[in-house]
Amino acid sequence: MLFLTATSIGLLAGMTRSLASIIAAALLIPAVFSVAALFGATCMLSLLIAILGFNFGLINLVVAGALAHSFRHA
Repeated sequence: MLFLTATSIGLLAGMTRSLASIIAAALLIPAVFSVAALFGATCMLSLLIAILGFNFGLINLVVAGALAHSFRHA
């Protein structure tokens, strides 16, 4: 569930085509985990999964754009 949520955040942040929103989302993920670590038990593996999911969402957006561009010219 964490991976899918982070993937959708990455995908939607990338769809805005705003560098500020992508950077803000990328910085908010570790910030939220650090606040959660102050108030409870968190796992570093969960942070890694969230970061990988965010990057996966951005990569999916780039791949989908490249595929759409290649099908448009074919």
